[in-house]
Amino acid sequence: MFSSLSYRNYRRVFLYSSLNSGAGWASTLAIEWLVLDLTGSAAALGAMAGIQIAPVIVLSLIGGSLSDKFSEKRILIITASLLIFINAAIFTAYQNGILNFQLLAVLAFSLTTVWAVQGPVFTSLSIKVVPEEQVANAISLNSVTFNIGRLFGPIAAGFLIAIFDTGTPFIYLSALYLLIIAILTQVKMDDLHQKSSSKASGNLREAFSFLKRNKTLYLPMILSGIFVGLGMNYSFISSLMVRQVFEEDARHLGFVGVSLAIGGILGAGYAARLSVSGHRPSFATMMKSGIALGFFWLAAAFAPSFWVFTALALVVNFFHLMVMATANGIIAAYSPIDLQGRVYGIYLFVFHVWFAIGAPLIGLLAEGTSIRLMVGVGGAAVLLLSLIFVKLSKSLRI
Repeated sequence: MFSSLSYRNYRRVFLYSSLNSGAGWASTLAIEWLVLDLTGSAAALGAMAGIQIAPVIVLSLIGGSLSDKFSEKRILIITASLLIFINAAIFTAYQNGILNFQLLAVLAFSLTTVWAVQGPVFTSLSIKVVPEEQVANAISLNSVTFNIGRLFGPIAAGFLIAIFDTGTPFIYLSALYLLIIAILTQVKMDDLHQKSSSKASGNLREAFSFLKRNKTLYLPMILSGIFVGLGMNYSFISSLMVRQVFEEDARHLGFVGVSLAIGGILGAGYAARLSVSGHRPSFATMMKSGIALGFFWLAAAFAPSFWVFTALALVVNFFHLMVMATANGIIAAYSPIDLQGRVYGIYLFVFHVWFAIGAPLIGLLAEGTSIRLMVGVGGAAVLLLSLIFVKLSKSLRI
C-alpha cells in the first residue's frame, strides 16, 4: 500500500504535497467564509468558485507543458514563493479594512492562477521519483496527501477564524509556504527514476495527438469533471450547508473537513492498496465507486442534522476519492513518460471546465430554490451516470 514511500525522493514529495494541500484547503475555507461575511450570498459564493476556476482551465495546459520541458522542482519553488506574497496581501488588505468582494476576487484569482501551474507540475514530479511499476501506487498516495491536507487545513483555518478573525489564516499560510520551500530544496533531481527524453518539446499538439489515438482516456477525464461540477466540491457544498442550512459557525465547517479528510484518506489508501506493482487502475472500478458515491451523496443532501451530515461526509468522500484516485491512475498509467505532464494538464483542463460550468450554476439554483434540493440533484445525476457507464465499461480497454 505504501510502497512508493520506500523511495527517499518520494517521501519528500509526499511531505511537500501534504503541507501544500493543507495550505490550499485552509485558504479555500477562509476565502469561502470571507465571501459569506462580505455578501451573505450563495450566488456570490458560486461566482467566486467560477472566478477561482477560470485560470485553472487555461493554465493547467501550460503547467503540463512546463513540466515536460523544465525542472519541476524549480517551478514548484517559484510558485510557492508567489503564494507567500498573495496570502500576505489578503491578510494585509483585511487588517486594513480595504478588502471587499471585488478585491478578494482578484487575489483569489491570483491564488488559483498559481495553483493551476502547480497541479500538473507536481503530478509529473511525483511520477518521475518512483520506478515505472510504482506509478499507479504513487498517484494513489498523492490522493492520500490531498486528504491529509484536508484533515488539518480546514479545521486549523476554522479555529483561527473563530478565535481571531477571517483574515488571520492567511498570514499563517505565508509562513507555512516557507517550510514548503525548505522541503522542496531537499528533492534530488539527479536521483529521478524516470526522466523525460531530451527531445521532449512541451508541445501540446503531441499530447492531443496521443489522446486522439486513445479516445477512451477522455472518459475518466470528463466524468470526474462532471461529478465535481454537479456539486462534488464538498468545501463548496459544506459552506452552504453548515452556514445556511444548519446555521453553525466556522469551527463546525472544520469538523466536516476532518470527516471528509478521514474518508478521503481511507478511500485513497484503499485505491493505493489496489495499485500494486504491475496493476493498472480500471474504468469499471471508477464507475462502481461512482454508484456508491451517488447513493451516499443523495443521503447527505437530506441529512436531518449537522452531525448526520458530517458522518455521511466521511462515506461520501471515501467513494469520491476512489473515483478520483482511479481516474488519476488511469491517466498516468496509460500515458507515455514524455507526455504525462501534458496529458495530465489536458485532464485538469477538461476537469475544471466542467467545474467552472457547474459551480456558478449550482450556486444560482441554490439561491433561487433549495440548497438541499440542488445537492440532491447532483447526487442523483452521479448515480445515474455511473449506472450507465458501468454497463459500458466491459467493452473498453481501460
